[in-house]
Amino acid sequence: MDPRMAVTFWGIRGSTPVPGPQTARYGGNTPCVEVRAGDSILLLDAGTGIQSFGRHVRATTSDPVKINLFLTHTHWDHIQGLPFFQLAYDPRNEIHIVGPKREGAPLATCLDRQMLPPNFPVPFAALQGVKSVTEMASGATRAFGDVMVTAQAMNHPNDSSGFRIQYGNKALAYCLDHEHVEEEGVHPGVAALAENADMLVFDAAYSDEEYPSFKGWGHSTWQVGYKTARFSNVKTLALAGFNPGVVDEDLDLIKEQVEALEGHTIIATEGQTHKL
Repeated sequence: MDPRMAVTFWGIRGSTPVPGPQTARYGGNTPCVEVRAGDSILLLDAGTGIQSFGRHVRATTSDPVKINLFLTHTHWDHIQGLPFFQLAYDPRNEIHIVGPKREGAPLATCLDRQMLPPNFPVPFAALQGVKSVTEMASGATRAFGDVMVTAQAMNHPNDSSGFRIQYGNKALAYCLDHEHVEEEGVHPGVAALAENADMLVFDAAYSDEEYPSFKGWGHSTWQVGYKTARFSNVKTLALAGFNPGVVDEDLDLIKEQVEALEGHTIIATEGQTHKL
């Protein structure tokens, strides 16, 4: 069994999908990241990129699949692909959805409401491949086969969780939809997830120059991501969650800047797989 993890990006945008010629090279789908660890398939978020993942799976196998799907939160860009996720309608599949435990409506209720008429014609109950919807409190760690997953609260409106996926001696930290606090160092939840990680996927919605206009919106900058990765001894920083207005040419400029810096930083790109 391969001791490495394989991480594939299927959606790298925040807020809304942005298809078109100006985003074609890096991708325009909202968040979804696939993690393969041994025999386990894990997904992080269910933005529009989850449709691409589903098509990829069905192009490679017609067998039933087992997937653990982790939702950072239920803002629309992180769940809007779920009603169109073809694998979720197949009762042969075994899909377990896990999300943050927080005040207010339970996770299952939030997902059900998204698909109520007149907003959507098909009920959540039609997703017969979904076998469970559970919640994880901040600080909790659970085993999913040979994979250990830890949740930590991020700094985001209506609450959001980040996740650390540990498989053997490999670790992925996923910290999207998080806003740094300027007066402090690295957020304790981010620090707990990212320490010595092989890859950190970080919220890079803005640049430091743009950030003052969006302060309080719940997102961070690529420069903060870089500092966080260096502080946490991260091997590879993957910048993602880009603002819809950030086009390929903008990401080319960021790529040029980070490649001139110490350490290994990549621009998350849809369809690309990275072995950790």
